[in-house]
Amino acid sequence: MLFDTTFFIDLERELHAGVPGAAAAFLRTVRHMPKAVSVVTIGEFAVGASEADTHRMFRGYRPVAIGHETAIFAGRLQAALPFRMGENDLWIAATALRFGLPLVSNDTGTFPHIPKLKLYRY
Repeated sequence: MLFDTTFFIDLERELHAGVPGAAAAFLRTVRHMPKAVSVVTIGEFAVGASEADTHRMFRGYRPVAIGHETAIFAGRLQAALPFRMGENDLWIAATALRFGLPLVSNDTGTFPHIPKLKLYRY
């Protein structure tokens, strides 16, 4: 499964507050499953976190890079949608779809409207 930026922001808030919430509970339920993260998510998270905190947050997650084929897939995905997506959300959704990974996110903006994107909420 591929984890979206919203998950890590929520998890960071829970950790900072010292109160486990929905993100931590979801993580416990999938603790034995492989976990991946788009490099886009890592970059988005790093905007509001130190380098050390960013490295610590993504420890144990397999980073998924954007390559040539994913770029083409993202362009074709946007062309097929009847609405415009934000660029980072497009990269994340395309990565999940291209690799057949469900996306873990509570983002209710565009992800629920993308055909064939399996979405896990927490």
